[in-house]
Amino acid sequence: MKRTIWLPNVAVSHFSEATSDYERPEISGNEIGAGVQFSADAVQFGFCVYEGMRAYLDEDRYLVFRARDHHARLARSCAALHLPCPRYEVFLDAIRLAIETNYDAEARCLYLRPIVFAAAGGIMPGQEQAFTYAVLCTEMDLANSDIRVLVDSENLRTVPAFSEVKTAANYTSSALITQDAQKNGYDTVLWLDRDRYVKECTTMNVFLYIDGELMTPPVNGILSGVTRKTMIELMKEQGETVVEKDIHIDALVETLEAGALSYMFTTSTALGINKVTAVKHLGREYRIAGNGPAGLEAAIDRHRTVTRDFPVGLSSHRDIANSSYLGAV
Repeated sequence: MKRTIWLPNVAVSHFSEATSDYERPEISGNEIGAGVQFSADAVQFGFCVYEGMRAYLDEDRYLVFRARDHHARLARSCAALHLPCPRYEVFLDAIRLAIETNYDAEARCLYLRPIVFAAAGGIMPGQEQAFTYAVLCTEMDLANSDIRVLVDSENLRTVPAFSEVKTAANYTSSALITQDAQKNGYDTVLWLDRDRYVKECTTMNVFLYIDGELMTPPVNGILSGVTRKTMIELMKEQGETVVEKDIHIDALVETLEAGALSYMFTTSTALGINKVTAVKHLGREYRIAGNGPAGLEAAIDRHRTVTRDFPVGLSSHRDIANSSYLGAV
């Protein structure tokens, strides 16, 4: 098999019609094989949902960060496409298998990709009841870099019905448009809704610091990011207020023209926490070169402590610890 970025062992669990539940996960190679049909609803009609998660390793211990939050979001995505969601115990068993069978003592940070998809199909969707849950993982460090953003004023990131869940089909058009933006020197796209309110960047939530107020779009109409949630909590610990607020693109442009937007950053499980240095809208580029809230750097340091330095950092963050999983290899 041709080598991919994914590590060789994939944890796989098939749905059993007899028990209406997922079977115990087992290790497989990264090959679908006879368990999935070419006619699968996932292939024909896009019936596939997934999560993006992080695991952090420290010698023989590992942390699956906010596993319960990710499972809850996966359940919402499955419900949106009428897919059966694995119970939390099965969800976690497969993640544990993927981490432990791919264990490398040198690795410190893994990216995890749990997937649920319809593995069979007929002429119309929903005619077959075969489903598969799988977990891939790869070694992938956080980017945490400066980025440049291009505003898309013509296209929606996805259809409104699926804007708050993580379906595979959501990412087709946004990926193609983001690739075009990258060819023109921008790292990602800032998406608007049909009323031209700021929503999110591709695979990233957005925070704006305008006239001394830190704000982020509310989760109605966007994916509820786990890193977004964590940073809001950590900012509040630093005495910073984060306001969830709808921001129209016209109002954002006015703040850019007036220099009132002093700082902008994005949060992403896959890509980390990134400072936005430029925004381009309708052919004009605006530079952002001010300072963020006083507590931002401390919150970012705390994020590093509860993830990379989890043996020490989790002790003072009970909510994060309770939603995470600690394992050993």
